[in-house]
Amino acid sequence: MPLLKPEEVSAKLGVTKPALFGIRRRDESFPAPVRVSPRVLRWHEADIDNWLEKQKETKTNVKNK
Repeated sequence: MPLLKPEEVSAKLGVTKPALFGIRRRDESFPAPVRVSPRVLRWHEADIDNWLEKQKETKTNVKNK
């Protein structure tokens, strides 16, 4: 399972790196990162993909109501 750097996660989400960390703080459903070293975080690509899919489903369900 590939590990993504914060820059890669930001690009996948279409947000800036500071916005990524804001999402991480505000959204409890956002996947927890893997701490590679004390200052290095990575995310499992599948976790990010699953989270994105759930976000799309949630928005679709809200629009259909």
